[in-house]
Amino acid sequence: MDFLWLVCVAVSVSAWYASAERHSVYWNSTNANFLWDDYTVEVRINDYLDIICPHYTRGEIPSQEAERYVLYMVELEDYANCKPQSFDQLRWECSRPFAPHAPEKFSEKFQRFTPFTLGKEFRQGESYYYISKPLHHHGQECLRLKVDVVGPHGSKNKKTMEKHEELEEKMAAGGVHNPSNRLPAGEHFSSLLAACPFFFFLEKMWNFSTL
Repeated sequence: MDFLWLVCVAVSVSAWYASAERHSVYWNSTNANFLWDDYTVEVRINDYLDIICPHYTRGEIPSQEAERYVLYMVELEDYANCKPQSFDQLRWECSRPFAPHAPEKFSEKFQRFTPFTLGKEFRQGESYYYISKPLHHHGQECLRLKVDVVGPHGSKNKKTMEKHEELEEKMAAGGVHNPSNRLPAGEHFSSLLAACPFFFFLEKMWNFSTL
């Protein structure tokens, strides 16, 4: 029975890792992706966006030349103009270019619901926009990023994703016949996880019977 317990733990950990990807963006003027105005990253619900701030070793460059940025999450018009409208749009501040061990990193989780009052919520089929303003006085004045939240199969078309969500709801309610003996995409881990309580029950019965 200990083996079944280990299987459940392993499946739980694997499911957690498999459900999300991390997308790193190095937020500095030397990132060639920022040379184009349409720098875009595609994410899925539960993915993470990691913003890696500029970083230098101590003494590498004079402090006044180190890049520092304030990042904002803005609307499309603000993104096009590369100009935030209010302090409320401020998201992060890259202000420690000489951090001792590693660059500053800020992470955004693209989740549909958040338990935090100041947290952000995201939806499939929508685009989200980030811009920055330099705290230093040199180099490129505006760095900007567009993030598209796509569906499980990479589609950003709202109708396609609405149909996919509707299909998922019907499958959950038992309203769609699956002709294959394979589980619908994404259900493998959840089915195994659902079986874990049964394994725990068997383990307790086994321990009781051996007393």
